[in-house]
Amino acid sequence: MRIRASLILDENLLAKIDEIAGEKTRRAATIETALREFIAREERKAKSKPRPEEPAKPGAVRKGAVAARK
Repeated sequence: MRIRASLILDENLLAKIDEIAGEKTRRAATIETALREFIAREERKAKSKPRPEEPAKPGAVRKGAVAARK
């Protein structure tokens, strides 16, 4: 589903978008493509970052940990 959105953009940025789009009627398609590419890039970056380990809960045994013998 497509939803109409209103954006406020710098006039220089809009001029560059128009250069790329070729015609003003393709402006929305150009912006949508750019946003999809940006989102995909950000998602790839987020997946490649190592996740910080969650703090251990009291009494929990970590993976790979050997239980201490009494």
